Amino acid sequence: MIKRAGLIILLCWLVLSSMGQVSGNKYIPADPYVLTGPKQHFSKYLIVSPGNLGPNALPVPRLFNGKTSKKFHFNMEYEYYYSDGEQTHDVFTEIHIPVADGKISLDFMYVPYEFYTVDSVTSRSRRTLSGDALAGSSFGDIYFGTHVQLIENHKWLPDLAFGMSCRTASGTSLEDSRYTDAPGYYFDLSIGKTHKFGDSQSGIRWYALGGFYVWQTYLDNYPQNDALLYGAGLQFLFRDFFITNSIRGYSGYMYNGDHPLVYRTELGIREGSAALILGFEKGIRDYPFNCLRVGIRINGISEEL
Repeated sequence: MIKRAGLIILLCWLVLSSMGQVSGNKYIPADPYVLTGPKQHFSKYLIVSPGNLGPNALPVPRLFNGKTSKKFHFNMEYEYYYSDGEQTHDVFTEIHIPVADGKISLDFMYVPYEFYTVDSVTSRSRRTLSGDALAGSSFGDIYFGTHVQLIENHKWLPDLAFGMSCRTASGTSLEDSRYTDAPGYYFDLSIGKTHKFGDSQSGIRWYALGGFYVWQTYLDNYPQNDALLYGAGLQFLFRDFFITNSIRGYSGYMYNGDHPLVYRTELGIREGSAALILGFEKGIRDYPFNCLRVGIRINGISEEL
């Protein structure tokens, strides 16, 4: 009986200790709304993590499938992000330009404009400058980089590609916690392979990715967060359409909302060299958004069977 009581006390102590560690996380600045003395610039109190900013501030990078585009690739999508306390509308654009016979691709991604409404509870939890309900618009960050094909169309080895991407500090509305107003970058190594269904124009492609993601914070002693990047996906390919399912995320070291994990599915309906894209994305962890997408993709729409 005494041993059981001691075990219960020990378990309670461990739970309370872990709760204390979370509440005393050194990577989470003091709450600016309760401070009574002199305050620093509002950015010093921001929690720069995907779980505490707008949906386009630190999104999980899109999953590369191990093969560079052999044709000019253009993608434009209308996106509607929604959560309990926010709604965001934007247009996502993506361009891949093949060089060196498609062995290298130059990549560009940009959300040129977004419109958002945020309630007061969400605004306060994100430590915006006002702490009140918000309605406004902002410009997004520009992503640019390259992917290099290392292995392609091998008899038994999967396709292998290495990528490097940078994020500019062009995003605006830092005071509303929309973007970080700071740079970032990531490296990724992706693999994938397509398996045909006999001699038909159908098949299945699996792919996976691992990498490293870095972004800047406003903490004086910890100005940078480093995260492991990962993901996997499965694409069903048919002559007139394709279906893609993937899960991806990254894991930082600060545990302040920096472990986002998202699931994404999309349907592509082909018409010549273009495809109509219908998609849905769900935030599973540290990314409190769901997203509906509709768009058009020209060339490079999927693996060529």
